[in-house]
Amino acid sequence: MKIPRRRFLQTAAVFSCVSPFDVFGQESPRSFKIGICDWDLKTAGHPKNFALAKELGFDGVEVSYLPTGEFSLSQPKNRELFLEAAQAESVEISSLAMATLNQVPLATSEPAEGWVADCIETMEAMKVKNVLLAFFGNDDIKGNVENRNKAIEKLQRLAPKAAEKKVVLGFESYLNAKEHLDVLEKIGNDAVKVYYDIQNMLTKEYPIYDDMELLLKEKVICQLHSKEYGSRLGQGKVDFPKVRALLEKYDYQGWLVVESSVDGDWKESQKANVAYLRKTFRS
Repeated sequence: MKIPRRRFLQTAAVFSCVSPFDVFGQESPRSFKIGICDWDLKTAGHPKNFALAKELGFDGVEVSYLPTGEFSLSQPKNRELFLEAAQAESVEISSLAMATLNQVPLATSEPAEGWVADCIETMEAMKVKNVLLAFFGNDDIKGNVENRNKAIEKLQRLAPKAAEKKVVLGFESYLNAKEHLDVLEKIGNDAVKVYYDIQNMLTKEYPIYDDMELLLKEKVICQLHSKEYGSRLGQGKVDFPKVRALLEKYDYQGWLVVESSVDGDWKESQKANVAYLRKTFRS
């Protein structure tokens, strides 16, 4: 029997609040949810990505928010389409993502701030907690203090709306942990947090486990990309058991979202990735 969408969403909300203790009062093992970016499914911004994610074994999909186009989530009819597709496959929407900011920077482009504001409205309507705001490519602010300050100014304007709607803007960039904390302090609103990409930080040769601990201790990581370059998860440079220990130490409740991590066939790689994360983070 098909569950009505409203009841499906209400049920999902209930289960998201289940206690970590079982009926006997004993602490239950953490069960981290595992998602995948829709661009790694080759279906960015398309409702068919839920069926493919289910086939590969994922719990959820990080869905691209495209401000324009046939399946743009700026259109209420498309929001319903995506929610129905997710329900049909029993696959969740882990988060939205605005990778489009890499080409049309939030810091310097006129339309980008309006797109993020529209995305906030979409998140409320679709009951999605987090959105990834990308600061790479044309939007890279690592070595550009002027553009960093412009981005902060825009996030200062956007954050109150996000707070009102009870959603989080996840700031993903090449900044190190202390630089991220400086940005968050200047924004001054808990509706903006860090979207932490483990491999990106490792590529910058940051002390990633120390940085993760600092950010987790401050409760500012909203979501994580589980990622390797040129290898499948568990076969590269990231020590995922150490990552799990940090997440559990600081009671991280968010998703693990797979990005990249392909060696050979992409479908087989993603099946291996989700299997590795299930073994490493659920046993």
